[in-house]
Amino acid sequence: MSSGKWQAKEGRGLSERPCGWPDQSARGTRQAARVARPSSLAPRPFALVRVLFGAAIVLGFCAAGGWASGATLAARYQDAWYQENGLHDLGQAAELYRSVATAGAVEPSLAAKALLRLGACRRELGDPEGASRAELEARRRFPEEMKHFPTHRLEVLDKQLDEAFNVADAASAARAIVRFLSDLDVAVVHSICEWCYAQAHERRATAPLASIPALRKAIAISTYLRQIERSAFAQKDIGDIYAAAARFDEAIAAYRKVQEDFPEAKGVGAWAQLGIAEVQRLRGRLPEAVEAYRAVERDYPGQLAQAIWANLWMGDAFRVAGKTADAQATWRRVLEEFNEPGYADLLAIAARLLGQAGPNDKVKLPDDEFGNDVAYFLAVEQELAGRPERARRWLQRCVALSRGNDWPRPLAARALEGGHEPLPGAKE
Repeated sequence: MSSGKWQAKEGRGLSERPCGWPDQSARGTRQAARVARPSSLAPRPFALVRVLFGAAIVLGFCAAGGWASGATLAARYQDAWYQENGLHDLGQAAELYRSVATAGAVEPSLAAKALLRLGACRRELGDPEGASRAELEARRRFPEEMKHFPTHRLEVLDKQLDEAFNVADAASAARAIVRFLSDLDVAVVHSICEWCYAQAHERRATAPLASIPALRKAIAISTYLRQIERSAFAQKDIGDIYAAAARFDEAIAAYRKVQEDFPEAKGVGAWAQLGIAEVQRLRGRLPEAVEAYRAVERDYPGQLAQAIWANLWMGDAFRVAGKTADAQATWRRVLEEFNEPGYADLLAIAARLLGQAGPNDKVKLPDDEFGNDVAYFLAVEQELAGRPERARRWLQRCVALSRGNDWPRPLAARALEGGHEPLPGAKE
């Protein structure tokens, strides 16, 4: 304010401070001025402006000092959202989200949203630990509100699980996963588990290898939940995916991991052993394949379905290698030693391969994942009977029934191309 205006005020006997507080030394002068002032004099406009300006300062102080209303915090959240998504200033957005979440009078739903967005910003800024802290704070402070954000919540938890996996070694990853899951409600853990399995299933349909990370996360969670057989089958699926992609070393490692990590899941371990034999056969390594087939029955007694399939396929490996007598002996053993009523369909396959099927025996393909296996053996039956065109039609049916490059599609495809799989000793 200019010195002239101050002088004019002093001339009226109202020496005032800039914020409107009176000068105590001029009390007598003010009293004289009040007496001399006409009663009809209206309040000065400048005094009104001064009052309004002071009120604005107070409101600003309230907002800055944490006395903000819900409307003010909601506006601040919108500003943060604009900084994040409009201006892409993630640092400023994170600060604003944090200020909303820590305000004393904030509504729980708004605070939960602010913490989730804060976590997203921190993760984009390359600070996964800061992101996890914000998201964990949201879960702990506002569990009821978090139920209203199921999709976002699962996406966040999925990313956090990724971070738990991305550690130096498997043992550390296992500890990190258990620590992460133990902070969550059991119902939430089940939701994450189903989310991961659904992701894996969706990705496998179009890009099988891309489904493996989701499968590994699903295995870790279902193992934590003590869903042992489910975890074992998922681990076997990883072996199947690698085998179908001709990544044979990784396939065998995945199958063996089933047996090592889930020894109590005997049935799944037997199927994994059968998978090892199939991989060795695809490699053209007959001795290793035969040993793997025999290990199914030896290492997993009582798993009759797996043992029967192992003998059927082992006999076929002998056939392709030109060992006809060994093939017939193996198939005959199926009829003699596994004569159980519950496995009549499998015994019928062995009978057909030995030429023992009756003229009125009708073939019905199973409506499950073994349909392509049965179609393959019906092709073998026709080939052994000297009917190559019929054999070819059944091979084509095998390929059509196969899921992707699933077993035994590679064998059928090779036969259709004019040859069989590599003979013993052949390399990949």
